[in-house]
Amino acid sequence: MKDVISSLYDSKMAALKAKIDAEKFDVKLTIVTVGDDPASKVYVRNKIRLFDELGLPCEHITLDEAGTTQADLDVLAANADHPMLFQLPLPNGLVAPDLPAAVDVDGFGSETLGQLVLGNNVVLPCTVQAVIDIIDNHYGENHFAGLKVAVLGRSNIVGKPLAIELINRQSTVSSFNSRSDLAAVDWTQFDVIVVATGFHGTLDNSQFVEGQLIIDVGINRIDGKLVGDVKHHEDVVSAAAITPVPGGVGRLTCLHVLGNAIKLCEMKQR
Repeated sequence: MKDVISSLYDSKMAALKAKIDAEKFDVKLTIVTVGDDPASKVYVRNKIRLFDELGLPCEHITLDEAGTTQADLDVLAANADHPMLFQLPLPNGLVAPDLPAAVDVDGFGSETLGQLVLGNNVVLPCTVQAVIDIIDNHYGENHFAGLKVAVLGRSNIVGKPLAIELINRQSTVSSFNSRSDLAAVDWTQFDVIVVATGFHGTLDNSQFVEGQLIIDVGINRIDGKLVGDVKHHEDVVSAAAITPVPGGVGRLTCLHVLGNAIKLCEMKQR
């Protein structure tokens, strides 16, 4: 699957480059971070590198953890006139401001999610779009209707908006969360299983069968290694197609920060 993800990334990147070159509109992103979270540093660095690669401006605002208040973040959001994101997690109980849809590059705001429920959204949350891309690449755009999909996790970032988008595409969606009895589920009944619980070992590769597509959204650090939410038994060769961690969903997610910024800037300049 790693080769599949790489090929998908390259084709999406080429399409974005061509769009920028053809349309000649201004694209800019502002990233706001608070504190010194090591994982956030990696994510932000990857996003900035992506914009630099295309010669696009990406402003990085870094705020001190001790002195930053919710009001400080709200002021930044209120004055945003181009795509912006607040890098999660935020410390000290701070929450990302509810950005209006016109600048909400992450797709987390109430206006963007409301548009998603109604099927009128311009952008999807970046990880959701990455998952949709992988399913589309595997089955084809015209095969979402009737596709049996299990979504494990109910976060506002992945689980909930993904389930809604799949419903919009007429898939048959089953949603599971931390209170679900996962041991009682026959996982072989699903065409696609998306695991986004943030817990390593939620499912394991012995539970899947040939023909299934398993999309592992999780990123966990176990014994110094990055692993997903799916546990891989070394003595089990799974017949299912399983996205790798690292080098899977996360790589496409970063790309869709760029893709969403382009869409929002395009909408503004029409």
